[in-house]
Amino acid sequence: MTNHARALTAAADRLEQAHAARDAAILDAHAAKIPQTAIAAAVRLSRMQVSRIIAAASAAADQESRSE
Repeated sequence: MTNHARALTAAADRLEQAHAARDAAILDAHAAKIPQTAIAAAVRLSRMQVSRIIAAASAAADQESRSE
């Protein structure tokens, strides 16, 4: 693997970690009853994007509880 490819892979890994941390913070804020518009403003996303992140996490949790 070239140095450029390693750098790109490392950057992609860091971005994935940052998205996971952001999504966890969004879910924590949602659980704390903070309005989605306020969450969206804080993380510089649209309310719709925040809503999708919350819905995806909820769907994943529902799927996990069904498989147990």
